[in-house]
Amino acid sequence: MANELETSFAMTLLRRHNLNRLAFLLALLFFAGGGWVSAQADSISVNARLVLGTGKEKQGSKKVSESIRKRLAKVFKWMHYYQLSSKKLTIEDAKTQTSKLSKNASIKVTNQKNGKISVSLFSGGKMLLQKTQTLRTGHYMVLAGKSTGDSAWFIVLSKSK
Repeated sequence: MANELETSFAMTLLRRHNLNRLAFLLALLFFAGGGWVSAQADSISVNARLVLGTGKEKQGSKKVSESIRKRLAKVFKWMHYYQLSSKKLTIEDAKTQTSKLSKNASIKVTNQKNGKISVSLFSGGKMLLQKTQTLRTGHYMVLAGKSTGDSAWFIVLSKSK
């Protein structure tokens, strides 16, 4: 009888001990898992440039980098590209940020996770186009705005390092 009592007492302790250990492990997984998830929720930093493409040279205007000029000149007819304005945006995961690049041009950028962004381009308050793309360091997303006979404007986005 004493032996049965000792066994029952030992089993009760073991069960309690295992339940406490189980509760501890579950709590540890919950808190560690939450920390891991939040570490994965990265923000993205994007440089947005308003660029004018033209066939005429403009003295005193800021030229775009050579890599942007080459990228645009391969696709579009203009040989001269000037940066009219630029903004740096830092956007949290699954969040959207709006930025005005000129009196008429603005963009709305959504961080869709894993380096993928969705950009809406507005001119005069009206949406011209929307584009989604994975943005990698050293690559560009180009959105073309309105074109007149001798010039056009573009939004060039790149991932900040």
